[in-house]
Amino acid sequence: MSVRVNWDRTPVSVHHEQQDVLEALILHLRNSFGVRKRSLVMKDRDEGGYLFFIYQPCNPRWILEFKEPMPNEMEEE
Repeated sequence: MSVRVNWDRTPVSVHHEQQDVLEALILHLRNSFGVRKRSLVMKDRDEGGYLFFIYQPCNPRWILEFKEPMPNEMEEE
């Protein structure tokens, strides 16, 4: 499952089935591009899975550069 981004809403919402993947994406955005204005990861009551919101400009390429961790990589942490 890939990360889904809803660019048509304000603020932009980022969705995935696993909370750990979104947490890793948040770290990637913060460490690589200084994205700090965002919500906590929370359950997505409408579509299932999890989501967070980004409250500042974010280049779509930054999310495309994110390499989703493999399941065994998440277990090691």
